[in-house]
Amino acid sequence: MTMIGTPSEPSASSAPSAVKPPAFLAIGHVARDLVGDRAVPGGAVTYATHTARALGLTAAIVTSTRPDDLGPMPGVAAHVVPSEATTTFRNTYRDGRRIQTIEAVAGPIGPDDVPAAWRAAPHVLIGPLAGEIDPAVARLFPGSVVVAALQGWLRQWDSAGIVTPKPWDGSDVLPHVDAAVVSAEDTRDPSAIDRWASLAPILIVTLGDRGARLHTSGAWHDIPPFPACEIDPTGAGDVFAAAYAVSFRETRDPLQAARFASAAASLSVQGPTTSKIPTRPQIHRLLATQQ
Repeated sequence: MTMIGTPSEPSASSAPSAVKPPAFLAIGHVARDLVGDRAVPGGAVTYATHTARALGLTAAIVTSTRPDDLGPMPGVAAHVVPSEATTTFRNTYRDGRRIQTIEAVAGPIGPDDVPAAWRAAPHVLIGPLAGEIDPAVARLFPGSVVVAALQGWLRQWDSAGIVTPKPWDGSDVLPHVDAAVVSAEDTRDPSAIDRWASLAPILIVTLGDRGARLHTSGAWHDIPPFPACEIDPTGAGDVFAAAYAVSFRETRDPLQAARFASAAASLSVQGPTTSKIPTRPQIHRLLATQQ
């Protein structure tokens, strides 16, 4: 285990608090996102832990990567499954749609890779990027609020690395989480959304600048959008999922949590040289404009 942070911060191996469960645990590959000739940190766990920290929570990740590629994430503890490669994506946008190429994939993550002490984390995000997480991981956290970001189970790629949507059943994951978040762009099969909604206690379909739809107890609800300052849409869904987990545990109100998450995602700014995650006061001020 290591602690990713500034040199002045203690390492996980030397800090007694590091063996305690973090308030927020994210599981999945960290990534290298190629932007032109630059590589920037990416992946659901990266954006999610930044969000948790901005909301005042301690955070940790379980990931697989080349250890040398683990970028700076101040104050975030990490349990790393060493890999010969780091998951690497190249994202380009054309007419508002992402074209994604995968250039390398790190190793799998299974139940035995999650430290036992961390299984008591009150908030858990399961965020695969390339199908790397064993579905059994979803059953490790009986006392936690568990949110699954589905994107990484919905990807396949050809010999050139071009990523396209992949069919996914979901029955081995969705009944075992509290909520699941998926972008409408991540599947070409509308019937899959209905199937997942029947399996998950809460399913949230994000719609970009059109807000989101939330399904629970047999009914769909519209979550209105907020004005967004978008530089790069990459990561907005992960900010949404992390903020939802935090708010849902605090309120137990799926719609209130979704509005909080929608506001958080709209306020986040990502880009090759910019990363900004909103604080609670900023989110609450934005929510007040919609009341």
